[in-house]
Amino acid sequence: MLKLHMEKNQFNLQDSLGYHFNVIFTHIKKSMEAKLKPYNLTHLQFSILINLYKNNVTTQKELLKYTYGDETSITRLVDRLELKGYLQRVQCSTDKRRKNLVLTSEGIALTEEVITCAQEVNSELIKNLTEEEATQLLQLLQKIDIELDDSNN
Repeated sequence: MLKLHMEKNQFNLQDSLGYHFNVIFTHIKKSMEAKLKPYNLTHLQFSILINLYKNNVTTQKELLKYTYGDETSITRLVDRLELKGYLQRVQCSTDKRRKNLVLTSEGIALTEEVITCAQEVNSELIKNLTEEEATQLLQLLQKIDIELDDSNN
């Protein structure tokens, strides 16, 4: 049973939200890595591709907001995806200092194909939940996410 307020000596790891989030994230990461391996992609590279494809993200700076990565790792990921031919850095027409990230036709095709990997992992995660439970879980996670974003800004 989760207790919101407890003494230090009452802490139980298995009752910790952080523990469960970590276990679930580790499962998601392993599942995604296995599904993406035939495409020679990591879950982090997929995250870049899907954000460029779905969220109208156009710069590395914007990617930081969606991926919670740091500038150095985002740069490395973008570099690798560019070398693979999945995206290009294109000079912005209104600001010469800015480079926009644009998926290539190969990047679009790959992203559309590997979206099913994420859908399969999500389906596996919620297979024992009712539709109502899955919806409620998503709403609660979104609520926590919003609160964390608000408190970090």
